[in-house]
Amino acid sequence: MLWVLDVVGYQLLAGALGLTVTLVLLDSGSGFVRDHPPLAWRLAGGAVGPLAALSFICLILFTHAPLWVSMALVLPFSLLALIYSWAWFRRYGAERRRLRGREAMIVGLITLVFVSLTQTTSELESSLAMAAFAGSAALFGGLGLNFLVALMARRQEEVTVEANPYGMLARVTATGLGITLMALLETGYRHLAGTSEVASLSLLLWAAFSLLVPLLMVAAGHKLFPRFQSPIWTVAMASVVIGQVTLQMTLA
Repeated sequence: MLWVLDVVGYQLLAGALGLTVTLVLLDSGSGFVRDHPPLAWRLAGGAVGPLAALSFICLILFTHAPLWVSMALVLPFSLLALIYSWAWFRRYGAERRRLRGREAMIVGLITLVFVSLTQTTSELESSLAMAAFAGSAALFGGLGLNFLVALMARRQEEVTVEANPYGMLARVTATGLGITLMALLETGYRHLAGTSEVASLSLLLWAAFSLLVPLLMVAAGHKLFPRFQSPIWTVAMASVVIGQVTLQMTLA
């Protein structure tokens, strides 16, 4: 049971970091949206802090990683993420909100490196753990915001931002898919060479749920744009969660 909470902690941490980075990138424009961000952005910003705090609780209690990683890296990121969420909740001015976001993003990216390196005891798989964590963060950030934007699209009273299928969210999602593809190719090569510790079944499930299904959903989202956006991004998010959990269960 403890290893399940360990995996959940890593997934929550990746989700919080992915949303933070994506929001910081989105929340950099000028004009009306600068002071009146869409509801989807505010919901994502409000979720960042609780996700990071829950990840810290899981990792401090149930992870096999060194205690200093949780206390020196995950805890500061969680606190900064909570402050960032508070800035969204209280509707701070754009400059203060963006500053809090950049602070959380910088600490979160540093946390990504160290947490990934301590996620597995195998030196051969340490780079895989980092790629998996980075891929999770990018996919959760891009797909999660896509889902929220699609979900809130019909709220006429809210500020709307055109859901450009080739915009920032698409680029963040493409980054996650690209990282996952490169990690899969590297792991597949190691597996064929007999040096990888990732089981064949885990590798296939990871490829299917973290790459192929999300890629198909992204293609469907572009083809059916703007119809059926909510179910498309829901399926994509659920698939990524299954794929990343499968991989991290193997690394745990």
